[in-house]
Amino acid sequence: MGDCVDSQLSGVREVKRHRWGDKQAFPHKSERQCLDCPVVKVVRHEFYGGRDWYWTEFWRDLDQIEGKGTPTCEPVEVAA
Repeated sequence: MGDCVDSQLSGVREVKRHRWGDKQAFPHKSERQCLDCPVVKVVRHEFYGGRDWYWTEFWRDLDQIEGKGTPTCEPVEVAA
């Protein structure tokens, strides 16, 4: 088999990256929907304490996803 490594045999799992759609801008935030899964990336900005504050949130349906970093893209298969 040479130098080829099967990811299933080695225990390495490939992580699918999000493909973000077009940005929709609103006052004090912008949103992007993943084209493959139901995750929405929300970038918020507010002026507080004499400076601008920016942060990113991730939402699935109506629930905010807790944790650090971008959640894994888990595509939803559509029934035929």
